[in-house]
Amino acid sequence: MNALVIALRNDPAELTRLAGLLAGFAQQHEIGGADVLAVDLALHEHVTNIINYGYNDAEPHEILVRLRLQDRALFVEVEDDARAFNPLERPPADTTVPLDRKPIGGLGVHMLRQSMDDLAYRRARGKNLLLLTKRLS
Repeated sequence: MNALVIALRNDPAELTRLAGLLAGFAQQHEIGGADVLAVDLALHEHVTNIINYGYNDAEPHEILVRLRLQDRALFVEVEDDARAFNPLERPPADTTVPLDRKPIGGLGVHMLRQSMDDLAYRRARGKNLLLLTKRLS
């Protein structure tokens, strides 16, 4: 099957499970290591931000990650019910500032932009939907 849906809890421990499921999907479909690393980095950053900053309560929430392989591209959709947040509206990170003088924040979105080939965001029915696309080498 060329698709996989992963339901995660808003718990940092789920990041390890997500990485393992992504690795298994990649192995099953013979996706190269560099591509897997790029997708893993983007997913880790985005899901971490959802878990750490998206919710106003300590209640359990579900984050859905959908993987779909089509035409030598991996499409990843992340759906969450956190506060509305469009990472694409964030200004580009200034990578010329030395790390010891750089304000905290913004590098995760920068890594999303650098590691993926295309990003799209929409808000629908009270949910954030981020679509990440990685053309496979």
